[in-house]
Amino acid sequence: MADPPLILGQALVLPSSDPEDRERHDRRIEEIAVRAAWAYEEAHGAVVEDVSDPAQKMGFDLRSRRPDGKVRCIELKGPRAVGEVEVTESEWTKAANLRADYCLYVVYNCAATHPRLLRVRDPFGSLLFTGGAIINEAAIFQAAEV
Repeated sequence: MADPPLILGQALVLPSSDPEDRERHDRRIEEIAVRAAWAYEEAHGAVVEDVSDPAQKMGFDLRSRRPDGKVRCIELKGPRAVGEVEVTESEWTKAANLRADYCLYVVYNCAATHPRLLRVRDPFGSLLFTGGAIINEAAIFQAAEV
C-alpha cells in the first residue's frame, strides 16, 4: 500500500489585475460567444455576417440569412457565467424597430468548458423593460426558445 500524499504547500491563484490581461481574456470570451452563435446559425443553413463594427452603428452584432430568405439580426452577449446582461439603448431601439427579425443570443458560461447558448427572438416583446437596461438571467431563461 502506498504512502498517503504529502502536502508541501498551497497556492491561491487569483485573476490578473493587469488591464492588458483582462482585455485579452475579454476578447477570448467574446470570441467563444461569437463562435457558438455562428455555429448555431450555420448548422441551420444560414449565411452569417459580422456587422459588429461600431462605425456601422447597426445595433446588433451578426446578420444571419436563412435558406428560406429570412434575415435575423442578432445581438450577442457572452458573459463569463450565468448572470445579468446589459442591453444598450441603441440595441433596445433596434430591437423595438425590427421586432421578430431581431434576436438576443446570450452565450452563458463562456469561461467554462461548456458554454450554453440561449436565444430570445423579439426581445422587445419578450422581455419587459424600456431603454438601455440590465436583463437578469431568470428573464432570459424564461423567454428563450426551446
